[in-house]
Amino acid sequence: MEQTSLRPYATVRIIDLTHELGAYCTRLFADLGAEVIRVEPPGGGIDRCRPPGLPGEAAKILGGIPFAFLNVNKKSVTIDTASPPGRAVLRDLVATAQVVVYEPGSNVGVELADILSVPGTRVVTAISHFGLTGPYSHFVGCDLVNQALGGIAWMSGEAGKPPLRLAGDQSLFVASLYAAAATALALWDTETRGVSHMVDVSAQEAIAHSLQNAIQAWDLEGHISVRGGEGIRDATEGGFVCKNGYVFLAAPLSLSVSWSGLLAWMKEEGFDGLDTLLTPAWSDRPTRATAAMREQFRVLFERFVADRTKEELGAEALRRKVVMAPVSRIADLPQDQQLLYRGYFHKVAMPGLGREVAMPGAPYRLSEPLWRLDRAAPRLGEDNAAILGTGPDARRGK
Repeated sequence: MEQTSLRPYATVRIIDLTHELGAYCTRLFADLGAEVIRVEPPGGGIDRCRPPGLPGEAAKILGGIPFAFLNVNKKSVTIDTASPPGRAVLRDLVATAQVVVYEPGSNVGVELADILSVPGTRVVTAISHFGLTGPYSHFVGCDLVNQALGGIAWMSGEAGKPPLRLAGDQSLFVASLYAAAATALALWDTETRGVSHMVDVSAQEAIAHSLQNAIQAWDLEGHISVRGGEGIRDATEGGFVCKNGYVFLAAPLSLSVSWSGLLAWMKEEGFDGLDTLLTPAWSDRPTRATAAMREQFRVLFERFVADRTKEELGAEALRRKVVMAPVSRIADLPQDQQLLYRGYFHKVAMPGLGREVAMPGAPYRLSEPLWRLDRAAPRLGEDNAAILGTGPDARRGK
């Protein structure tokens, strides 16, 4: 039986004034037991309608799929901060919290200075695209800009081709991860020494700090990392087309078991392209890294796997100790055997659907049952009465 007392943030109240960069930050705390109160204007936050939308009645209640994921385990209150009484309500709410996570442009209608002026000891974390100070602090940002100026787009993609933006709004999640770690450290110090902290997180800086080993490569070797990885890229390393999608293969000479296993597989199948791969050129590492050899291998290998599914190829490669795996689409993940075996997905009742839906589980595995999926993302203002003592409108003082 999971015990509430085990959850590290069970006694912590967090005021969530985010909408994009910081939504996952506060979700991480909510998953570990914190009471995360999302503050929205009476008409709802601007992130509720971010596409793609939920089906049917659920779209009217919650809005889009991103909102439904990023706001699991949170509560929602609506406050009209355009009025002095509403701003007083927000100040009273902030005064009860140990943590406030603030994002400029959150549509709540308050400035960071308003939050910092509330008496009490707490952590206030501000998450923005370029930080609160510096030459870019007034710039408008987005995920693409963050990835470009942070350097990850330069690191992504194939050698000789343009930079590549990583899918899935990665800079937003990276900013939230850094913000969550910094907030947790600051909160520990606040609880230990009784001092307040102001944490300033830049999404661009967070991305620039997470460039694989590019920073270390420059510091230690004076080397600027580029697209395509470090050193020689073997012709066998990459994604290849099969019957129903893609597989990733790695069978360079340095992985002799994988390379020899692949050749033995082709021999057993009577593949007519095997003789080409047995020529002396394929025993020379620099030659195997040339564009001509990469193209030659792609044509041969994709012909070899053309009539096999990625699931079949993955299972056979595992048996033969060939380093190859299916490349999954998002739609494939609910049926992924490894994720199902690990019990990764958890069910939650989704408002407006009349049924439970599977949600991704914890992004980490701990020795104790600290993570839990307690409730779906909140309806607009559904916690007004419990938290503010008001009805759905929550315009106290009017």
